[in-house]
Amino acid sequence: MTLSRTWIGAATLGLLLTATVARAGAGDKPVAASLVKLTPDQIAQRIDVRDDPLERQVMFSTQPVHRKGGFTNGVTVNDGFIQATKSRDGGAVTWRVRYDFTYFGAHPDVTQVDMRTRDGVVRIKPTAVRRWSEECPESIGTCGQQMSVEFEAPEDVMRDIAAAYRPGDRTPWRLRFGDDHGDGVTVGLAPVEVAGLVGVVDSWKP
Repeated sequence: MTLSRTWIGAATLGLLLTATVARAGAGDKPVAASLVKLTPDQIAQRIDVRDDPLERQVMFSTQPVHRKGGFTNGVTVNDGFIQATKSRDGGAVTWRVRYDFTYFGAHPDVTQVDMRTRDGVVRIKPTAVRRWSEECPESIGTCGQQMSVEFEAPEDVMRDIAAAYRPGDRTPWRLRFGDDHGDGVTVGLAPVEVAGLVGVVDSWKP
């Protein structure tokens, strides 16, 4: 799959960061203290590794590590995790980030993902946006709708996030799921979690 990304200049980056502060949400909150207490090696022990010899790729997931949650810009964050797939010959690695949300009323559009990098912000097209409704009692006037968004993250950015890990640091690495009008949902990745995942992926050998 070809990774679609667009670089955003410094002036635009300043506007994005200002907008994020104005709409404080899950991405502006510190990384959970219970997660920061762990080391990358402890995170690595919780990574789900699916190594099926009949498959051409090995899959690694941070989903069991720590359940994410929060409320931002009118949307509930249910969970977020990273999946890495590595070819069995030890070559290419693909990094996918997925977040699950619940919203009420009109569904939010997600046409782009703005992800912080060491050089500014990179804009990425989502690879999948799924919506569905769960059974809702008639006594409830407005029912929550579910949405799942996935995108393919650049490998250099994922490794920069891992390199940003500092013991005890609760600063998240922010990204935003947004629409063409600038509205969106800001969340944050934990460098300690990414560092643990990168370590597991790099240590796997065919």
